[in-house]
Amino acid sequence: MSLVKQIRIAISVIILMVAAGCLFLGVYDDHHFMAEQLQKKNNDNANGLAITLSNIQKDNVTVELIISAQFDMGNYRRIAIISPDNKIMIERVNRNPHSVAPSWFQSVFSVSIQPGVASIQSGWQQYGTLVLESEPSLAYDQLWETSRHAVLWTLIVALLSYVVSGFWLKRILKPLDEVIAQAEALGERKYITIAEPATEEFQKLVRTMNTLSDRVKSMVTAESERLNTFNQQINYDEVTGLMNQSHFTNTASVALKHEGFVEGVLILVQLRNLPDIDKQMGYSITNQLIKKVGDAVQQQMEHYQDVVCGRLAGGVFGIFSRQPLDDFAVTTELKLVLEKLNAAQQLLQFQFVVTHTKTKKGDDFVDIHRVMQFILDLAEDQTATPMRVMNANSIVTSRKNYLNQWKEQFLQAIEQKQIKLACYPVMQRDQQLYHYECPLRLHIDEGDQWLAAGAFIDWASQLDMIKTLDGLALEYAVDMLAKNNASLSVNVSAAAMRSDEYKDKLQSLMLTISTPARLSFEVAEESAFSDFVKFKEFVHLVKSLGCMVGMEHVSTRLAQLGDLHELGMDYIKFDASLIRDIHLRPQQQSLMRGLCMMVRTMGIVPIAEGVLDQQELDSLNAIGIEAVTGPFVQENLQFGAL
Repeated sequence: MSLVKQIRIAISVIILMVAAGCLFLGVYDDHHFMAEQLQKKNNDNANGLAITLSNIQKDNVTVELIISAQFDMGNYRRIAIISPDNKIMIERVNRNPHSVAPSWFQSVFSVSIQPGVASIQSGWQQYGTLVLESEPSLAYDQLWETSRHAVLWTLIVALLSYVVSGFWLKRILKPLDEVIAQAEALGERKYITIAEPATEEFQKLVRTMNTLSDRVKSMVTAESERLNTFNQQINYDEVTGLMNQSHFTNTASVALKHEGFVEGVLILVQLRNLPDIDKQMGYSITNQLIKKVGDAVQQQMEHYQDVVCGRLAGGVFGIFSRQPLDDFAVTTELKLVLEKLNAAQQLLQFQFVVTHTKTKKGDDFVDIHRVMQFILDLAEDQTATPMRVMNANSIVTSRKNYLNQWKEQFLQAIEQKQIKLACYPVMQRDQQLYHYECPLRLHIDEGDQWLAAGAFIDWASQLDMIKTLDGLALEYAVDMLAKNNASLSVNVSAAAMRSDEYKDKLQSLMLTISTPARLSFEVAEESAFSDFVKFKEFVHLVKSLGCMVGMEHVSTRLAQLGDLHELGMDYIKFDASLIRDIHLRPQQQSLMRGLCMMVRTMGIVPIAEGVLDQQELDSLNAIGIEAVTGPFVQENLQFGAL
């Protein structure tokens, strides 16, 4: 029973008890008052009647008529005249008194009065003694009627008090709902703060919990910034702020082996006369030049999605795209940017050479990099000219024609239901299944090949069909939940996360499943932090529906992880670029250990993506990772088929 209801009942009971006490005392006082009045009536009426009879002629008929008249006019139980020798001369008795008051009430409040007695004179002699008793039923009826009215009004007041106290208490205790919500959020490690209510007791409680939330927020924010700084130190170049050679290599290698990768681009930029510049201008000027080139490369590549940049050696920069790009056009634009930067150099201009190639799933990054470095070495004595290698497929084709073709294929796949969800297990530390990752697959070509998301996601985004595909993936996931007992996770694009249409479908579909906690929604790190307000709204919606929510491919926005402290997210999947060869990298282990501790503080489960072998798994278990996914889990552990 709620606190409000208990207080309302307590108030009503107290009112009833007070009213009952007042009622009893009131009836008791009335009872005594009426007894006194009846006693006075007996005495007064007896004396008055006796005086009247003393002054008249004492014939029996006249006396009897007067006695009868008096008896009939008033409510009397008995009027009698008793002779001096104690014989009843005249007597009138009410033998059938009528009363509406119940007998139990008359017993409780019985009226005990004495008859009025007066002497009747006849000259100097006593004629007789008049005895007069009033009928008490009148008093009982009046007392009973008064009591009934008092009880009725008491009940009405108690009922009104119950109703009014409900509204009143609801208003007084309204801040309590917010306090309870905050306490529940803290229990779920959602460190939210709320406005302090006006009620003093609630104000102190909320202030204390707000202080707790602020401390945790400050702690995780400071820790995320510290870990981000540490990540910058071990994985990013000190001069340019771009990825260092090992982190860039890991990022590209992981992407090339990823199940969803189809085609990408790798570009290398080499400053050829950097040793001469260093010799002539000194270390500081050379670093400034390298910084300018790095900034120019980074700013130019920000025009494209899913592209990373790194400094691979002293004067060598790497650019890797996880999405298909026209590498010739990209390289040409980059060349123009570098030439413009070079023209602005006043002291000493730099010479550069650019080489580029397309990459496909399964390529070995080390081999490709070695070949491209060989091409750069061959160009040592040539003028700065962008070069193309291994890019026979990079023919510039009408993009409009491609878009029309993809649109037809998408529509055909949707119409013919050539869609399915792949299933990749995520394993917990105790080797229990956490859930299945379920990325979308399309069958849009002849044959048995199903395209991974990487093959069509860019085209779907350009055609604004990504929301439609995400909605279909959600429908298939709900259907799979109905047929199996395993938990599933589906990816949510940035467009779907912001789409009201997708959210409406999400809410309607969740009403059809009995265990929404078995379904998880994953948003990529870049999509979440690029539009954090919409991401928060999406998380609140998903959590309100009873589902789980997580973030995937976390690797670059580590400083912003502290912003997740109030969302109540369920898990975070760290990108495979942070995991690769972690058993050989002590500093990377320290970074991941700190990240695991920080996200666990917020009640978030840390998960590692792309685990390749037992050595990586052992290191991750020692660090504190709660669950893992990747090729090693798929190939060596069986969780059953869906």
